[in-house]
Amino acid sequence: MILNHFEGLNLSLPALKISDLEQLNNEIFALLSTRFHCLKIDHFIKRIGITLTQIFKLEGICQY
Repeated sequence: MILNHFEGLNLSLPALKISDLEQLNNEIFALLSTRFHCLKIDHFIKRIGITLTQIFKLEGICQY
C-alpha cells in the first residue's frame, strides 16, 4: 500500500528518519488531496500560517 517505500526494511516508527517521515507524509497527503480538493486549500492555508481567526480579523468579522 502506501508504505511500499519502506517495505522490507522492518523498521519501527522511531527508527525512521524525520526526512523519511516527512516524505511519507507528503506522499500520503498528495494521494489524499487528489481525491479531496478541499484538502489542497486547507493544506495551503496551514502551510502559509493563516488561521481562520486571522482571516476573520482581517475582514473585521470577529471582534477580539
